[in-house]
Amino acid sequence: MKINYIEFFQTEVPNWMMASNQKAQEVGFNTEAYWTWANQSIVAICEKYGNDSLVNGQFHLIWEWLEKQAKGK
Repeated sequence: MKINYIEFFQTEVPNWMMASNQKAQEVGFNTEAYWTWANQSIVAICEKYGNDSLVNGQFHLIWEWLEKQAKGK
């Protein structure tokens, strides 16, 4: 599978971040509903890109960042 990384970083990541903000406003950021959505949506995107190591790594960084935000750090 050939991946267009420019499209991934310019479109997929920003679209996910916007959807994340919207979901956090809908259900609350540090709620079970938010974390379930975040996990499921990240898994779906990673699978869409064949679990490519760069895609997985990017979303791993995003997940770690979200955890820090949730802990107030």
